[in-house]
Amino acid sequence: MNKTHILAILMLLINMGLFGNIIYGQQPTQDFIKNITQPEISEITEITKQNNEDFIVFSNISLQVGESGIIMRDLTSYETIVASVVITKVEHTKATAKILPFTQLSQPYLPTPNMTPQVGDKVIFRSFNNKAFLIAPNEESYKTIIAQYPFIEFVSSDLLMGFLNSQGKHDPTQKTLPKACNEYGVGLVFIVGSKQLGIFNCQSITRIAQYPNTLSDTTTKSPFYTRTNFEGGGSLTYSLSSKKSKNYFLYYDTLIGN
Repeated sequence: MNKTHILAILMLLINMGLFGNIIYGQQPTQDFIKNITQPEISEITEITKQNNEDFIVFSNISLQVGESGIIMRDLTSYETIVASVVITKVEHTKATAKILPFTQLSQPYLPTPNMTPQVGDKVIFRSFNNKAFLIAPNEESYKTIIAQYPFIEFVSSDLLMGFLNSQGKHDPTQKTLPKACNEYGVGLVFIVGSKQLGIFNCQSITRIAQYPNTLSDTTTKSPFYTRTNFEGGGSLTYSLSSKKSKNYFLYYDTLIGN
């Protein structure tokens, strides 16, 4: 293999985001998006403590700061979830993640994991990334994005709207989006802005990719495109809640840019 071939492979890996960088200024490629929807499994090699918080260290291939995962333990006859984690540092092929309580798909009638992570436990990322919410300003952009990624199950925006209203909220925020994603087992959220398409890890609301976006239809619906309309059922909580997303592009451009 000559130097030209090696350089070409290296550039391909960089463009696919395999070194943990946010991708900017390119058209979204199916290869990159497919990559972040494929589970990545590693093993805890070290457990550390910093400022009374616990962290794990493990090897990784393509993970990025802000991505969330779960720790699993093999108990011979079955596997159980030990905790959640969010990546705080990536150094080449080594990553560090903060240990958090498990919240995805939480069920009040099932026992809460009562174990602490150990060296040798499996750590799994992107296992929920085959499902996503899509926040778009209108039907055309909504259908266009969905058609581009047939390998992702986009959970209906009607359900996201219903969840927000059940919480007495109008605007999807960095606090309400993770709750909605945990409710429906969603790992990603796509947000269509006026000029950019942002792709976020939904548990941490960390942007993991951002692409140029050209809209032919610039009409908007608040708080985002949905086939249904909810107005909070006349509740006092809803009437007092923030409705900044009525200015769709101003609200979501700010969110994508943060």
